[in-house]
Amino acid sequence: MKRIQALVVAGAVCGGGAALAQDAANMRGLTVTVGGGVEGYSGGLAPRLDPGAAYGATATLKPSTVLGIEVGYTGAINKIDLRGLEELARNPDIVRNGGQAVATIGLTASPVQPYLLGGIGMNWYNVRRGGEVLGYRDDTAGAVPLGAGLRFYTGSFTADLRANYNLLFDQELVPTLPPAENQPVTDVTFAGGSSYNATLNVGATF
Repeated sequence: MKRIQALVVAGAVCGGGAALAQDAANMRGLTVTVGGGVEGYSGGLAPRLDPGAAYGATATLKPSTVLGIEVGYTGAINKIDLRGLEELARNPDIVRNGGQAVATIGLTASPVQPYLLGGIGMNWYNVRRGGEVLGYRDDTAGAVPLGAGLRFYTGSFTADLRANYNLLFDQELVPTLPPAENQPVTDVTFAGGSSYNATLNVGATF
């Protein structure tokens, strides 16, 4: 009987400790994070654009420990792969600025929380340093970000490691071949593909 009582007490203590640990971690409310990582491209865009630096800031509203609704700014800088065309441009790159709205679903309610995400975004691309000579051009395109991540909560501090695969649509950024002289833009065929990124973000929950 004493052994059973000891087990009951131990279980209550462990359960209470887990509850206190979750309460100590601020997992609800408004979370603000900033961070950075790497961004690259797939498909026809991959051989034309080198992986580069990614960065961003996010505000996430968590009405519960598992559901999150976030809006954020995202950006990246990717160098254009000249592929033997070095005489036409010097260090050209593309700067992306974007915004997105994303829903996240936690797979657990614990302070170390894996999650899935999906949403919609819009990107603005700016070609710099002579990339226009190669047929690249400024563009506005949509994106559907899909991904997964891992959040860590302790007190008000939050760390968020995530990976996205972004399905791009309506993008006309990278020509499959350099356009011929005086070739109309309507005759240029643009490469298809998507983007991916991995970032580490840190911040606080209020």
